[in-house]
Amino acid sequence: MKLNVGDVLFESMSQNIGAITKIFNHPDGKIIKIRWQMEGHLPHDTEHSYKKVLRCVKNGEYELTPKF
Repeated sequence: MKLNVGDVLFESMSQNIGAITKIFNHPDGKIIKIRWQMEGHLPHDTEHSYKKVLRCVKNGEYELTPKF
């Protein structure tokens, strides 16, 4: 499984929908920038390690919808 810019993530616990806006290299590994939107709130950006997001998708914490 590979994560790409434009993929959409859904976090069922908090009902957040996030879109991957940027993936860039860092000395400690790849970093993913996600823009989260929750109904009734302003969008906010977060940065996570690529490995952490991939692990959350595999564990079922995030649902992944690939960009076509």
